[in-house]
Amino acid sequence: MASSPSPPQEPALATTKRKFDLLLDKLQNASTTSLTSTLRESNGSTTSLTQPTTPEPASKRHRLSDIGMDRSRQASGSERIQQIKSQLLTPRKEGVDRSSSVSPGGVRVVGQQQTSTTPRKPANYQPYSQEQFLARLKTFADVRKWTNKPDALCEVEWAKRGWSCESWNTVACRGGCEKRLVVRLRPKRKDTDGKELDMSEDLTAEVDKALVDKYQEFIVDAHDQDCLWRKRGCQDDIYHIPIPNRAKSTPEFLARYRSFRSIVNDLPILENLIYPDPRVDDILKRVPTSFFNPPGSEVSENPPTTPAEVVSFLFAVFGWSGVSEAKIAMAVCGHCHQRVGLWLCKDDRLKEMSKKLDVPIETLRLNLVESHREHCPWKNPETQHNPTDGAIANMAGWQTQEFMILGTRKDKKEKDLTHTRNIESVDLGSEVTYPRGSMDSEPAKDDNDEELHSRWKRLKAKLKRTASKKSMRSTKSVKSTKSGKSVIEKE
Repeated sequence: MASSPSPPQEPALATTKRKFDLLLDKLQNASTTSLTSTLRESNGSTTSLTQPTTPEPASKRHRLSDIGMDRSRQASGSERIQQIKSQLLTPRKEGVDRSSSVSPGGVRVVGQQQTSTTPRKPANYQPYSQEQFLARLKTFADVRKWTNKPDALCEVEWAKRGWSCESWNTVACRGGCEKRLVVRLRPKRKDTDGKELDMSEDLTAEVDKALVDKYQEFIVDAHDQDCLWRKRGCQDDIYHIPIPNRAKSTPEFLARYRSFRSIVNDLPILENLIYPDPRVDDILKRVPTSFFNPPGSEVSENPPTTPAEVVSFLFAVFGWSGVSEAKIAMAVCGHCHQRVGLWLCKDDRLKEMSKKLDVPIETLRLNLVESHREHCPWKNPETQHNPTDGAIANMAGWQTQEFMILGTRKDKKEKDLTHTRNIESVDLGSEVTYPRGSMDSEPAKDDNDEELHSRWKRLKAKLKRTASKKSMRSTKSVKSTKSGKSVIEKE
C-alpha cells in the first residue's frame, strides 16, 4: 500500500516571530541617521564581547529575551547619541584637553574633559626681562643670607647671569642648570674658644684680589656647559628705570605717592628728611595740576596740601613706596629692595638718640638718596644708564624724575659755561650736579675752565667782527650796484 506524501513541516513559531521582529527593526533603522546605525553596530559589537564565544542555538533562545535585548540596545544607543551631542556642542574652554580614542567599530569617541590646574612656569632664560632680573636681585636683599661684596662681585653681576641667592653666601642657577656655588671671600669669625661660627664672616680680614678675579670668572664659568646663561647674560641697561616714558613713569609715580596713605600716621616730619635741592616747596609750585590727573586715569588726584601729603610726594620723587608688614611701617625701594623702618625717623626717637649718643640730630635724620643701595639706579647714574647724548645724560633716577616733573630751566645763569658738562637741565634748581645724587659729594673742577672760557670769549668776538665785516662788504656791494643801475637809467 502506497504511503501518502507527508505534508511539509512548518517552521517553528519562535523562529518566525524572530524573523518578523528583525524585519520591523530594519524598517525602523531605515529612517535613522548613519551615525545612529554606526553606533548601534558598535554597541552590538561591544555587547557581543560580553556574550559567550559560542552562542546558543536560535531555537533555544526565548523570543522575549530577543525583544528585551533589542530594546536595551536601542536605549543604550540613544543615550550614547545624547552624550556625544552634549560633548560636541559644548564650547571649548581654555586649559581644557579633549582626548579621543577609536572604538573597535571605527568610531572616534571623545573622552572626558581634563582641565589643567597648575599654571605653566615662565622660561628661566629671559635675559631681556627686567621683572625676572629684579626677582633674582631680591633674593640677595636679605642681609642674613648675603654679605657685602666688592663691586666686581656685587649682587647685580650675579643676577645678570641668572644666579639667585639660595642660602648663606651661596648662589644657584634656579630653573636652569641647577648649579650651586659658595662665594667665600673671608674666613669665618671665631668665638672666645677659637671655634669657627657658622654663617659668619670676619669683616676685618682683607679680601684677596686674586680670589676676587677667580670668582669673577665663576660668574660665567660656574654654569654648566649647556646652560644658556653661560653663553649670554642680561644687557647692561637691564637696571634702567624708564622715567622719560611719561605714559609709564607718571602712573608709577602716583602709585608710589598713594602707597603712603595707609601709613600716613607713621610718616616722619619734613624737618627730619635730608635730600638734595630744590626744596619740595619749590617743586610743588612748579608742578602742573595736570600731572596728578594724567589722561586716562580713573582716580582724580589733588596736589599735596597737608604736611603728610607733602612728605609722601617727596618720598615718591626719590623712588620710595610705603608698605606695612606686621604693623610695621616701612619705606621700600622696588629696584634695590632696600627697606627703611619709618619708626626710626620719629621725632621723639631722634631727639632721644641724639642725647644718648651725644651727636647732632642732623646726623640721625633720614637721607632719601643715600639710603638706597650703592647700585640702585635711583642713586647711581651708571646703573640708571640714561642716553649719553641727551638732556638727561649722566643723571641718576631721582634727577631724571625731577627733570620729567619740572622740565628744563632757561635761566641765564645756567647757560654760562662754568662746568665742563651741560647743566642747563640737570639739577632743576640746584646749583651743582652731584655724580651719584649725594649731598656730600662735590662737583669735579677743571683747572682749564677759566682758560677755556676766555678762549671762547675771544672766539666769539672774532666771529662777530668777521660777520660784521662781511655784512659791511655786502652792503657796499649792494649800494654800488644800485647806484650803477640808476646812472644807466638816467643816461
